[in-house]
Amino acid sequence: MGGVLKSFYIKSISIIFILCLGILVYSNAFYCSFHLDDVISIVNNSFIRDFSNLHSIWNALPRRFILYLSLALNYHFHQLDVFGYHVFNLAVHLGSAILVWCFVFLTLSTPAMKGQSAGGSGKDISRHAHLVALLAGLVFVSHPLQIEAVTYIVQRAASLATFFYLATLCLYIQSRLLDEARPDSRVGQFCYVLSVATAIMAMYTKEIAITLPLMIVLYEFSFLKKKGSLNWGRLIPFVLTLFIIPVTMFLTESAKAQAMRGALPEGPTDISPFHYLLTEFRVMVTYLRLLFFPVNLNLDYDYPVAQSIFDLPTIASFLFLTIILIMAKRLWITHRLISFSIFWFFLALVPESSVLPIKDVIFEHRLYLPMVGYSLFLVCGAFYLLGPHDGHSPVLGKNSIKVMVLLLAVLITINAILTYQRNAIWKDEIILWTDTVQKSPHKSRPYFALGYAYFQKGDFIHALSNYNKALEISPEFVEVYINRGNTYNQVKNYDQAISDFTKALELRPKFAPAYYSLASLYVNLDKRSQAIYYLTKKVKINTAIAPLCLTKSMAGTITIPSFGHNNLHLIQEDCTSYLTDDQPIARKNRSYVEDENSLSASRNLGSTSKPNFCALCTSTRARS
Repeated sequence: MGGVLKSFYIKSISIIFILCLGILVYSNAFYCSFHLDDVISIVNNSFIRDFSNLHSIWNALPRRFILYLSLALNYHFHQLDVFGYHVFNLAVHLGSAILVWCFVFLTLSTPAMKGQSAGGSGKDISRHAHLVALLAGLVFVSHPLQIEAVTYIVQRAASLATFFYLATLCLYIQSRLLDEARPDSRVGQFCYVLSVATAIMAMYTKEIAITLPLMIVLYEFSFLKKKGSLNWGRLIPFVLTLFIIPVTMFLTESAKAQAMRGALPEGPTDISPFHYLLTEFRVMVTYLRLLFFPVNLNLDYDYPVAQSIFDLPTIASFLFLTIILIMAKRLWITHRLISFSIFWFFLALVPESSVLPIKDVIFEHRLYLPMVGYSLFLVCGAFYLLGPHDGHSPVLGKNSIKVMVLLLAVLITINAILTYQRNAIWKDEIILWTDTVQKSPHKSRPYFALGYAYFQKGDFIHALSNYNKALEISPEFVEVYINRGNTYNQVKNYDQAISDFTKALELRPKFAPAYYSLASLYVNLDKRSQAIYYLTKKVKINTAIAPLCLTKSMAGTITIPSFGHNNLHLIQEDCTSYLTDDQPIARKNRSYVEDENSLSASRNLGSTSKPNFCALCTSTRARS
């Protein structure tokens, strides 16, 4: 009984340590602003406005239903107050760190680790399971690379998927251990059923979870499998979850979901699968460098696409990664934990660093799930190098454990300080994008984003300066012309604004925001016939293009007979669903339509006032 109480006490202290460190390093992140994809996924996302409307939330993006359900929950309680979103994100991160602790502890409790089948040091490290698990959890919770998946709100997709991923593994391992001790254990059966449920939730959170069934098989081979073949009957439910993501994508490509995906640059890219794979060889080496030396972190890396396998950086990276994998295979017998942690890292990266091209080749939040492998590798590696073997350490003698803990504590402290400092940079858009511009001075998107941040603050001089720099780098960046044109509109340089909008249409003739912006400008100039011309030239009124209702109402001279009273009602609904009441421009323009509904059919829409309309393309977006 005393041993049980002692174990409970140690586990409780471990969890408290992890929670306290995590809260401390993210204590300055609760009021960081919305960034990048947060605008399209939260601020302007009509699908998450009603938490009780599961059909609408499903239509946001079916294959990420759990993610958008969590955002809808946040919006239900907090609307657009960032504090609640950050509390949720931190809770997920802390939960994931605790699951890392649990996962490592359970792994060290498997018969393979307590015996000799996982290497000669299995017994030694298992004797210190509480300590090793705690250190792994602290490494995971404090690493600076985790910031992008925690402080960047919508990237909870990575942290939440990892939470369910780890929960599945922990529940599955627990069910297997209980089954070994007592085959008819009801608790073991419950854990198994719950593990299947969390696996399904992981699949519906983010696509990185597609590796989960493979990870379970790898774990079985590493720590649970006895002599003979695997028990596929136990594994089949997890194997079947492999089909959830592709089947969901195939069956639920609704118009609304497709429209939302179209707003995000995560669709087809100019990078071929082969060149993307070559690039990812270098990216994975960069990831390894960032794991061990997390300095000069960057939201938007300026990373070159590899052109040939014979490029020196590409072939060197490929050879380096091959050597690591060969070492992992050779360590399988003698140091099973080290081997498994390396395979975890590479397997977790497969969905985003293989042959499926993504527009942005590198992002730090993609390391959230691989970080589990790194945490295990670092702590176990330190133990194998410095810890006791067969009761003693050939290097450090009796103080080996103390020295190992001290070194890891210093590393965790340094990482915690770096995390706290990096969070301060995420405080608002101007600070964040100024930092990004300094680190990616030859990339146009950071200047574009910084320009828009200044635009939102009303600093049009700095906004124009950054837009000009973005166009120097990328002269065909259409969205920059729209934003710069809107900025010129604000400072009443209408000729230059018209020039920018026209240039945007030359580059992309069917780019709707250019028409919206031109219409807005001509409303400001009291040239309403031109406004109607650009509203009706290429874009037809329909419920799929909600922003059109704003510009139609601004034009002020469209009569109801020109598009019908029923359509007017649809426009009102679009305004209501597309933008929230928290946005003054939405309230103002929607009021035009609402007022019109109460008037006769011969009356014109609109008002003599001139609303300041900025095209909805102004938010910068990054692939999640």
